[in-house]
Order: sequence, then structure tokens, then C-alpha cells
Amino acid sequence: MNPTRFSQVLLLSFGLPAGLAAAAAPATPPKTTLASAEGEVIALPEFSVAGGPEEGWAASSSLSGTRTNVAIQDLPRSVQVLTSEFLADIGADTMSDAAAFMTGVTSQGKQDAVFDNNTLTVRGMRQNRHYRDGVKEGFVGMISDSLSVDRIESLRGPSSLLAGVVEPGGMINQISKRPRAKNEASVKLTTGSWNYVRSELDASVVASPKLALRTALAYQDSNSWRAWEGSKREVAYVAAAYKLTPTTLLNARAESIRYEGNVAIAVPGIRVPTTASATSATASPAFGAYAFGYVPESIVPWDFNPFGPNNLRTQEVYRVGGDLQHKFNGTFSLRSAVNWSKSDRRDLRLSGSASTIIARLVNPASGNVAGNVVADEIRWSATKDDETWDIWTYQTDLRGQFRYAGLKHEALIGVERIESRNWRDRYDTPNSTSTALGAAPSTNPAALTRYKFSTSAVGALPAGAFQPAWAEMTDLNRYTSPNSYVAQTLTRGAVSFTNVVSTEDARWHLLAGARRDHGVNSALTGTTNATATPQSLPVENATSTTVGLLFRPWRPISFYASASNSFSGVPTGIDVNGRLLDKPESGKSLEAGIKSSWWEGRIGLEAAVFELNRKNTRRQLSDAEVISILGSLPSGARSVQDNGEESRGYEVQLLCRPFNGYQVAANFTYIDTTLVSPDNLIRNGGPITGRPRSNGSVFHKYSFAGATLKGFSVNNAVVWVDGFRADSISGTTGQVTNFMPGYVRLDFGAAYAGRLLNRPFTVTATVRNAENKKIMEGLQSKGDLRSWRLGVSTRF
Repeated sequence: MNPTRFSQVLLLSFGLPAGLAAAAAPATPPKTTLASAEGEVIALPEFSVAGGPEEGWAASSSLSGTRTNVAIQDLPRSVQVLTSEFLADIGADTMSDAAAFMTGVTSQGKQDAVFDNNTLTVRGMRQNRHYRDGVKEGFVGMISDSLSVDRIESLRGPSSLLAGVVEPGGMINQISKRPRAKNEASVKLTTGSWNYVRSELDASVVASPKLALRTALAYQDSNSWRAWEGSKREVAYVAAAYKLTPTTLLNARAESIRYEGNVAIAVPGIRVPTTASATSATASPAFGAYAFGYVPESIVPWDFNPFGPNNLRTQEVYRVGGDLQHKFNGTFSLRSAVNWSKSDRRDLRLSGSASTIIARLVNPASGNVAGNVVADEIRWSATKDDETWDIWTYQTDLRGQFRYAGLKHEALIGVERIESRNWRDRYDTPNSTSTALGAAPSTNPAALTRYKFSTSAVGALPAGAFQPAWAEMTDLNRYTSPNSYVAQTLTRGAVSFTNVVSTEDARWHLLAGARRDHGVNSALTGTTNATATPQSLPVENATSTTVGLLFRPWRPISFYASASNSFSGVPTGIDVNGRLLDKPESGKSLEAGIKSSWWEGRIGLEAAVFELNRKNTRRQLSDAEVISILGSLPSGARSVQDNGEESRGYEVQLLCRPFNGYQVAANFTYIDTTLVSPDNLIRNGGPITGRPRSNGSVFHKYSFAGATLKGFSVNNAVVWVDGFRADSISGTTGQVTNFMPGYVRLDFGAAYAGRLLNRPFTVTATVRNAENKKIMEGLQSKGDLRSWRLGVSTRF
């Protein structure tokens, strides 16, 4: 990052509010201080949720409803919080690990198998934008790691009032760790299946009465249950809190993640030929003969990896942020923040041309993969995909708290500016043969060696042998065929006004607000940088509103209703024809629900019904649809922007402690998501691939209190997804031609906390997917087979 620019941003973000604070502060400072209870993070309560290290599974407040600290029970919106203790108990390293336990959220799987691409759906709508501390990050493939995350908050339904650009299903907001008010440190070592190793160090230091620091480091390395697959990551995180005055706090944080991976193809695009002669890669499949995701194991073994290490990925992720929080007096307070995030990613991957393997390798007339004999080889080509995202976000929120006419009123005026840039440069290697299978190998010296089957009639390689093309793919000199170049910039400004009004007896709570966004896009596109030309993109203008009312007839129970809309902007990327997407996405929702807390907070139950829509959504096409549009199946983009989607359903979440030592968290969601007036009208009102109708989870933990087993705890998780997930849909009839099977996943865990050599330590053991089920986690992603983890940690 440019040091000069960063200093200018600090002056812009911190200097003006500090000057206002100095001018507005009374001669005698108010008695409000930043003193924290032992173990709590250092924060101003208006703009932070500051919990101790043992806060349990239940969270009483959230930042994701209004960008200020508001009690969840008083908010007329659906909010779920996964606390730091809950994330530790489920053993979540990534967002994908946590998604199974989030209400209304379904995972579409780790898109690259071992790479956490955070591809999720919220209330049936795709959600792969990332939010850190309420700020949208630039790239959908940003890596996140549990090392720097304190809690995860899910605000369901359109949320542009808070987050600006967000999909209508809702937002998932990760809250960063902050320094604590005491000296402490922890070390954790974990090992597990497939050579998994992870080491973590997390230390918080009170350097002076005004300054606290926190730093954390992690290293992780692992293989996979599939051959030719593995990844490693290195994570570094630092955070600081400095009390400029008793009522002024300066926070800063920075994170760096370096990732390297050899990633297997998640699920090959399998097109089952209807005859033994159907070997062309572009032959149109007959009705019922196509499946993109789930393929019966009788045809393709579960761990089959035909392409070896087909995706060699290196990626660096950076996050830097800071905020200044100041309390002027009992009425006004202010928060001003600046955040920067960046992703540098390079992929070397075998391109879609290699998918011609499907017609030769999978032929029911010749048996399954192991028994299939082919007469020749299959062409190979590869793509080098370099992509960089860089985004700056500046925010200022002025909060006022008033009392009048028997009402309590919290008002928040927010101003935001976003500057985002994206560069993407792609090159291919020449195809090793022409499109026609069986053609002579290419004489181009940059072409890759063609794939040889282990059962090939001529020149067969042994089963599992290393294909020459896998090594050739790493030779950058072979990438001589231009593919595409994109340079896109976005500048967006926004202003928002949020109000939370409640009666003095706390029986009525009103949430009302609006946000106005104005964005200017520009882009260059072409096959190369030299040939790129300006792309005409629309100016973005949107007003997003939220109105919600909550009524508490008696203390344990509340009823609420809300209406909200969201603005998602123009999605990045290119369509199936190679043009930049240019339609802004938006959505709106109606929601009604119940919130209740019984037995002194031991039982918490929330339920909601909702309906929402989404316009101009981007949809990935099936192979059959691509062929019908282009007449062939090339590599590259496979998207169109249909007119929209709709979803409706209900959700229930329960969190209870029926007796000491026992905790239960459970959720269930039913969602019916359909297409609305898509480009292919035959599919109007039909299902969307990969979206289940219902799913849920239960996680419970018991900690023994008796003298004999004191320090021991056991836990169990049940994760369930139904089988109503369309896998392939006919483009001529609109009928589902294949469903992915549903599943129930069982996880078990145990822990022991004790002392050794007068030092506290904890040992944890977990088994995930204990029944070793073969799970289709998402449309293109298989879930992990049975795995175990063993961890040891200690505190200083």
C-alpha cells in the first residue's frame, strides 16, 4: 500500500473528527470512561460489542442491524450471532465450516474443494460478498480465517441500509478480534486427517494505561481425501487500541493471508452419451442424459480426479483498517473509519477444453471409468488467470441519543465513499488437438501434451500416473493465446439516515431509515491490454429503505414486522458472450416474526416468515444452455443476467440451556426459490440449481461438573440438507432431469480442560462426518469424507 496515501487517509478519517471532538468537548470531561472489565475488549459501547473471553453461545447485542450496538431483542429484523465460544466449539476454521449452523444459510460448498470461497445462499439467494466489520470487501474470493474473527453476525433480508451494496437474501458480517484489557496469550497445535497440521499463537498485551495490542499468527498445511489435492496458508494479524482521552478511542488492525493450493476439480461436467458413438464434446445431450453436479458412483468413483492438480492457485489477501470513536457528551458520539482490502490471485488451471474427457471416459455402453477402454487421447489446454482487487472504504457515523415525549430515540447519520479497482488478465495455451476428438496432436510447441487414459488402447499410462501436461501447465511461456483483459473501476458515494425509536417502557420499537447510493463505473475490456476498449456501463443510483416495528406485549415475547430493500450494484464479470455484465441488481422483502426469551434467558426462540425477490441476478448456465447459445462449449464465462428470482419460506432458531453445563443450538429453514421471467421462458417459475428447499442443524454440548469428570465436555452436531436440490434442468421442457441427493452429517467432539505443571491446558478431539457419507455439499462440490482433528492449547 502507498504510505503517502495511507497517511492522507488517516488524516482525512481521523483528523477532522478529532478536531470536532476538541472543539465540542466540554471544559470538564464527562465521567464516562473506557474502563473494561477484566478480559473484555477495549471499546466504546456505542460502536462495539465488547464481550469477555467466556461469553458463551448467547449474544445479547449486535452491530449488524444499525451499525451501532443494539439489543437483538429490540431489533425488528432477523439476526443471528455465532460467538467466539460457539465458533471454537464447532471447530470452525473458515466461513464454510460455520455456515452449516447459520439459520437461513446454505453452503454451496468450497468452490475449489480446499479453498474456502464462501459461496453461500441466504434465504435462497446467492451470497458471496464478504463483509468485515460492516464493510464490504472487493473480491468474492477473499480468504477469511478464524484466527482474526471474533464473531459472525448474520442479518437476514435486504440490508443496504447498513452495508450499502448487499444481496437481498442478507449479509454475513465478520467482526474482527480486538485487544483485551489484560495480558494474556494462547498457543494451539492441531493435527488431523490427510496430514492436516495447524499452529496458532494469539497474544494480547496492555502496553500502557492507554495502549493495548493484540497479535496472532497461524500456519496451516493439509492434503485431501482426493489425490493431487492440498493447500497451505500463513496468517498474520495485529490489532491496537489507544485511548486518546477517556472518551476518545483509536483502533487499528491489519491482516495478511498467503495461500497456496493444488485444487482438484470439484465435480467434472459429466455429459453421459446416449450411444457409444457420441464422442463429440459439443454433441447435444438427449433429455435426461445430462448431469453437471451429482453423477452416480456406478459411473464415476467418488474420489475420481481425472485432471490431477488442475488448479494451482497462489493468493495474497490484505486487510488494513482503523476507526476513531469519540463520545462528545451524553447525547452525541461519532465514529469515523477507513478500511482497505486487497486480493492478488493467480490461477494456472486446465481449461474447459479438457472437459472433452467426459464423452470418452464416461460411456455406459463401455462400463464405468475403471473399465472404459478408449482408442486415443484427449486434448489438453490451460488458462493463466491473474486477478487483483483493491478497495478503499471511508465511513463516518454521527450518533445522537435523545429522550422526548415518553420516547427514546437513537438517530444515526452516515456518510460513505467506496473506491474499487479490478484487474484481470487471462491467457491460454494452444489446444493440443483440434475440436474433433482423435485428431493428430498439435505441432505448436506451446501446446500441452494430450491426456492419456490408463485404459487407452495405445500408449496408456498407469492408473494414477502423473500426466506430463500437469507439469507443463506451470510453464508460463506456454500461455501464448490471449483470452480476455478487464480493467474496471468504481467510485460510489452514499449517505444514510437511520432511526431507532422506542417507548420508555420498551414495549414498542421502531426501526426506520433510508440510504442513497450513487456510483460511477468504467471499464476497459478486450482480449489483451493492448486491444482493450472502453465499455459503456450505467451510472448507479439507488435508494434503499428499511421500516420495521416490534411490539413486546409482555417481557418474554416480541412480535415484529419489517419491509426492506437492497441495492447490489452492477455485478462484476462477463457474460456467456464475453461482454461485461451491465444490469444493476436489486431486491426487496417483507418479513414477520417472533422473538422470545424465557426462564431468565435460558431459552431463546426466534421464528420468521418472509418473501423476497431479486432482479437482474447473474446465473451460471448449464453445459446444455451454453451449447444452445454458442453452439459449442468453450472455456470462460458461463453467466447471464436473468430478470430475477423469488423466494419465500420460514425459519426457526433455538438456543437454550435447560440445565447447568448443557447447551443446545438448533435451526430449521424452509425456502422455496424460483426463477422469475428468465431469458429462457420455459423455466419461468421453475427451480434454481443447487438450492435446497429445507435444511437445518443441531449442535449441543455438555460439560461435566462432578468431581470425577470435572473439566470434560462432549458435543455432537447433526447437519441436514434435503434432496430437493435440482442438479440439471431441461432447457426445452423446464423439468428437473436430476436431483442431488440429500444427506445427514454427524459430527462428534470431546474436550478436557485441566492443569499441567501449574499451567492451564485444553485437549480437543473431533470427528466430522463420522458415518463417512459421500455428501454433495453444493452444486459443484463434494463434502469431505470422515476426518478427525486433535488439538492441544494452553494459556499464559
